Amino acid sequence: MSRLPVERLRPLDPGSGVPRYRQIADLIAVLISDAEPGVRLPSEHEMAAHLGVSRATAIQALKDLENRGLVHRKQGRGSFTADTDRAIRTIDSSWLPSFSDDLSKAGRSTSEQVLVCSTVRAPAEVSSALELAANTRVWQIARVIYSADEPVIHATSWLSMQVYPEIDRDEIESSSLYRHLQARYGTAARPSTAEEQWSAQAALRPIAAVLAIPSGAPVMRVRRRALLADGIPVEYALSYVRAETFAVSFRIVNSEETGSRVATVEAEVL
Repeated sequence: MSRLPVERLRPLDPGSGVPRYRQIADLIAVLISDAEPGVRLPSEHEMAAHLGVSRATAIQALKDLENRGLVHRKQGRGSFTADTDRAIRTIDSSWLPSFSDDLSKAGRSTSEQVLVCSTVRAPAEVSSALELAANTRVWQIARVIYSADEPVIHATSWLSMQVYPEIDRDEIESSSLYRHLQARYGTAARPSTAEEQWSAQAALRPIAAVLAIPSGAPVMRVRRRALLADGIPVEYALSYVRAETFAVSFRIVNSEETGSRVATVEAEVL
């Protein structure tokens, strides 16, 4: 099935007490439960005409499905079923995975397009995170990470020039940022641990345009401070991740030594 016929949407129940957009979303969720990724859904115009609802109601139903991670919308092309199979990242204390690593482990082809590769004076937030003096020059690397030719992550990294005096944008695009750093400077210069903060937000127009999603679509904002094995901070990054691409789960265990709870984070690629 490459397209869900609008005729499969049964009439709504006006006396159910359930909002019409939710009835539409729940019905579609059932119909696509066994569908392969990439099945095209009826447009909001088709749904509105077939079900006798407003276009705004149909749009709200599609947004609801998108928020559930069941559907992703492509600007100018329509709404399609998302790939909901999840591959859990294996946490290895000796290896800090990058976004590209996560996608590759999930069986996705990846590539990176470098938008900016230049040196700048570190903004205050960056110099603080990297423990540098004010106005120290750092590398600024802005890039888009693609999965199966679709843009899924917009990432901007600021890197210490003391550790990485030279960076080649072509080498990043032919592999990935972390693979380039490891190839050029050795395994010891690849970030080993990281502190991350994940938060949900609506995509602002510039980010939405880069990620080919509607303005206001849900994205995850990820702040990362990456360190070498000896604890030296070398990267501060701000990334915007399409919501249907990654999920984060937590496993919380009690530490036998301290009696406190420790959270192990595992990222899931959708």
